[in-house]
Amino acid sequence: MFRLLLSIALIHILGSCSLGGSPAPQDHFYRLPEITLSPQQSIYKEIVIKPVKSSGLYHERAILFIESQHPLEIKRYHYRFWSATPAELIHSGLYQGLLSSGIASQISREISTLRPDFIIDSRIIHFERLIESQQVTIEVALDVSVRRGDSSAVLLKASRYHASRILKTRDMHASAVAFGEALQEISEHLVKDLREYR
Repeated sequence: MFRLLLSIALIHILGSCSLGGSPAPQDHFYRLPEITLSPQQSIYKEIVIKPVKSSGLYHERAILFIESQHPLEIKRYHYRFWSATPAELIHSGLYQGLLSSGIASQISREISTLRPDFIIDSRIIHFERLIESQQVTIEVALDVSVRRGDSSAVLLKASRYHASRILKTRDMHASAVAFGEALQEISEHLVKDLREYR
């Protein structure tokens, strides 16, 4: 009888804990808005935008942030993720930007047997939120190199492309929009530079 009462009491305690406790946190996933540039006349045959390189925490899908009082410490959000890794999101965004710009008849993600006009390599330097009180600054920075696709493979330019957005809200959806805006600015700058190589 004692064991039966003890079992009932344990079931009741466990039931009350599960019913009275707060609900388990939900995972949230974010993607970037599509990058669309103003179409212009095509001046090249083919440009290859190779997969974006990344290292460390940028291999993961967790959204990263830095608190202004500890600028050297990068933290990960719990339950807040990108829909793909930052490298995949940026690669897709740059591809969309180049394609929509009409700068080349063909935009490729990998090098084919034909020799393209240009080959673009890039690496993530920053892709995080900087938190300061109620203000959020979105930071996106890429190291980008552009080289000829012919046998000479001459390096035309290696530079850092950077864009930021300041938000007066901590809303994560607004931040995802701002990441897209920053990547669009970088794409516009890249297309402008590519036109100068003609």
